Amino acid sequence: MASIPAERIRNIGIVAHIDAGKTTTTERFLFYTGRSHRIGEVHDGEAVMDFRVDERDRGITISDAATTFAWKDHRINLIDTPGHVDFTAEVERALRVLDGAVVIFDGVEGVEPQSETVWHQADRYGVPRIAFVNKMDRVGADFEGSVRSMQERLAAPAVPLQWPDGSADTFAGMVDLVDRVHLAFDPATQGRDVTVGPIPERLRDEAARRRAAMLEALAERHDGLAERWLAEEEIPADALRRAIRDLVVARRVVPVLCGAALRNVGIQPILDAVCAYLPSPLDLPPVEGRRPGDGAPVRRESRADEPFSALVFKVVAGGAADLHYLRVYSGRLRSGDRALNPRTGERERLRRILRVHAERGEPVETIEAGDIVAVAGLHRTATGDSLCDESHPILLEPIRFPDTVVSVAVEPRTTSDRERFAEVLARMQREDPTLRSSMDPDTGQTLLSGMGELHLEVVLGRMARDFGVDAVYGKPRVSYRETARKAATGTAEYRRQVAGENLFARVEIGIEPRADSEKPVDVVDRLRQGTIPQGYLPAIFESVANAAEGGGLYGYPVTRVRVSLLDAAFADVGQPEIALNSATSMAFREALRSAGSQVLEPYGRLEIRVPEDFLGGVVKTLNQRRAVVEDTRFARGSVVIRGVVPIGEMFGYLTALRSQTQGRGSFSLEPLDYRPVPDNLVALHHERLYG
Repeated sequence: MASIPAERIRNIGIVAHIDAGKTTTTERFLFYTGRSHRIGEVHDGEAVMDFRVDERDRGITISDAATTFAWKDHRINLIDTPGHVDFTAEVERALRVLDGAVVIFDGVEGVEPQSETVWHQADRYGVPRIAFVNKMDRVGADFEGSVRSMQERLAAPAVPLQWPDGSADTFAGMVDLVDRVHLAFDPATQGRDVTVGPIPERLRDEAARRRAAMLEALAERHDGLAERWLAEEEIPADALRRAIRDLVVARRVVPVLCGAALRNVGIQPILDAVCAYLPSPLDLPPVEGRRPGDGAPVRRESRADEPFSALVFKVVAGGAADLHYLRVYSGRLRSGDRALNPRTGERERLRRILRVHAERGEPVETIEAGDIVAVAGLHRTATGDSLCDESHPILLEPIRFPDTVVSVAVEPRTTSDRERFAEVLARMQREDPTLRSSMDPDTGQTLLSGMGELHLEVVLGRMARDFGVDAVYGKPRVSYRETARKAATGTAEYRRQVAGENLFARVEIGIEPRADSEKPVDVVDRLRQGTIPQGYLPAIFESVANAAEGGGLYGYPVTRVRVSLLDAAFADVGQPEIALNSATSMAFREALRSAGSQVLEPYGRLEIRVPEDFLGGVVKTLNQRRAVVEDTRFARGSVVIRGVVPIGEMFGYLTALRSQTQGRGSFSLEPLDYRPVPDNLVALHHERLYG
């Protein structure tokens, strides 16, 4: 695999809802490609890709795990992602740098809440996909129902390329509709031996009907295929595969496969589909970025003879040095060479480059366009940073991470650990951009914010286990925000004598609510030309951002606002930028005071599955927790309730639900957005937090 043409490289991710079978499938990939000598099982705590202690203890994937293996003259760089909603940022950063994805669905459950989240994340980054309906050996597995749920709930152009031969206890393999063969997997060889034979007589009529439906669905989207289909020509399998590949790369079709990963059925066809249908780095458009300084657009082709460019999408803290994961978009670099970090302006030496397999790394001497590797020894590079050729700088689009929704007050257990605590916390925040820390101005405590209770629990457990810093923490609480109720203006003056100079500045700003803004605070320059030097504007904009982050009238960070810089005046003595920045912060608070502050709380998308007998009691409890039920669906003796609910109302809900349903209920909750807190509850929430 040392030197392989870019057209035979596949950079893919495995994504799905929790417990759909991502890691189980990945472990089979490793076994059948010869990367592992045995199959590691999640339920035994021996999965190769779940190598962290907390992952094996909990039986879930917590962080992205990367590996590289070969299949039929292709190199596949694969990232196994978490399925739990608290770790959705890991999926976000993986999809940002991948060229394709395998999305796994539970054959019984179909599309689940986190399935929707990862699907829309893939949409946002334009990632082509293939789908795998897993667990066809389980009672209640429904292949057609799963495909229909993809089409209805995800608006996915799902087209089955396979059809299962039975389900549950009768599941005996599948019919390949492209090659018109039957596939069976030998349990005696752990599925390694695949029997490819003619379609059994009992299945031929149904197989013909389903193949015709597949051809019609593909012909509707592919002109070349449509001509042959309308002419009723025989379409060879190779031509059909080329057409499917065109449609997948263009994201006009999502091929659907099926199997049962735990029973070692249907895995090799997924690998074949990855090579046949998902894009290589050469199939995708050039990566786009900005030139540092003037912001001019820059493009890089995925070629080794282009200037070097790469994106750091993950940092792992541990040992003597952090490990930085890179996706190389263009150019070539050797171990020991330097690359520019345009954010810091520093040149970083890539001292040691590793091709990663779970927790192990194999040194490589050269990296080039299309590679995904890890680098040891970078000093000031963080997640989302670009690395590039110093003579041809480029700032690639950074990774966007969701806002934190849950916080806990945390402090080291012993005074002697205080300095070490701050150091470890800083390292873990470099690794995890969704982990934030701040100081509570009233109590002096450190507030640690994350994506959920489990996320923070895992972080604090890792601090103790991996870094030897034990911390105590309080009960979780949600992270509130503030926004302006209406448009308003504010003016403030700054007068102070500093080092014998009379500093003065006056600033007027406007503020207005903007729910549609992509940024928490959108700052606009509306000053008359020449009012202040252009060089002062970046610092003034930063002052607005800092003032908003520092808290509004209730002390929560301000978001969803547009701030306009309307007028300014200053005395050109000493350091006028100090006066301007201070006056700006004061004017921001004055404008917010005039506009009035609306407190926002995080809402989550809720899905609950309970036996029908308990529906009434569960809905009553949800109403008490301010939930809004949007949909109720009955299926196989149970009922699925979907809706939205304030996240703060759901702490401890799992215990209540299990008590209410005799342990038979389950639910999932994923962050959705921020919505206004009812006015009658604002004072109550503020008193609960601050006394």
